[in-house]
Amino acid sequence: MYSKILLPALLLLALNSCGGKAEKEVKVDKYKVDKIDKIIGIARIEPAAKISPLGAESAGKIAKIHVMEGVFVKKGTLLLTLDQSLDVAQMQQSEAKLLTRQQRIKSLEAKIEAIELKVSIADIERGRDRNLAAAQAGTQKAAFDSESAYKNLKAELNIAKADLAEAKATLGEVETERNYSQKLLDKKNIYAPADGMVLSWDSKLGQAVSVGTKLGDFAPAGDLIATTEVDELFAMKVKKGQRVQINIQGTKEKLSSGTVVYCAPFLSKKSIFNDRADNLEDRRVREVRVRIDQPEAVLIGSRVECVISL
Repeated sequence: MYSKILLPALLLLALNSCGGKAEKEVKVDKYKVDKIDKIIGIARIEPAAKISPLGAESAGKIAKIHVMEGVFVKKGTLLLTLDQSLDVAQMQQSEAKLLTRQQRIKSLEAKIEAIELKVSIADIERGRDRNLAAAQAGTQKAAFDSESAYKNLKAELNIAKADLAEAKATLGEVETERNYSQKLLDKKNIYAPADGMVLSWDSKLGQAVSVGTKLGDFAPAGDLIATTEVDELFAMKVKKGQRVQINIQGTKEKLSSGTVVYCAPFLSKKSIFNDRADNLEDRRVREVRVRIDQPEAVLIGSRVECVISL
């Protein structure tokens, strides 16, 4: 009985011993951080002044796009116009009111000038009639009538001056209204915030937009930078002034070179590429920015590899 049990066991042992060769042990050298002379990080190309979103300050329908994507423009260049028909009508109404008020002011000024001339003549006549009455060469009634005519003209002059003051005050109100209409009209125009380039338009001709709607992206002129993140394990090894090689992502093909110009003074959570499916490790990183020597060799918004020489 013991031989029956022992025989299968011996056979199994023999099969295991003959079934394959022993695996060779692989020696793994101890990982030494201080021996690393390069750090590779995935980076995003963007303007040094950051990409600016173009937004609408007023609601309306896009009437005209003046500048196409990829065209370099100067600060203040008209980029896009919303429909201005209602604002133009309000502006014309304000201009008409302003013209009416200006004409009334001119009319009152002419009226005041004529009354002042009458007052000066009436003043002479009342003085003459008063002297004649005192010398008994004229009647008291004539002197009284002259005095009344003078006082009536003075009252009429004061009323005309009050009307002029009121007209000037209403002119100021209309000018304020006109300026407000002008500002509303200007808000229908989107201007370049700086020298630079429109990267993309998110809206199309004829589209209705609301206040705050993003219309497109604008890249200010200036240096291009590659923004990357360095793992906290190597964060203290990266410093300003270090040279960097910019490669096509996933290859060793060089696009440009660059220099580290900024190292964040703190560690933060991954933010640049946190949409990656393989980003499961909860580690902190240090943001690093690299100024690119040949901006024409890269595209804004593209991903590249930054090889930082330590």
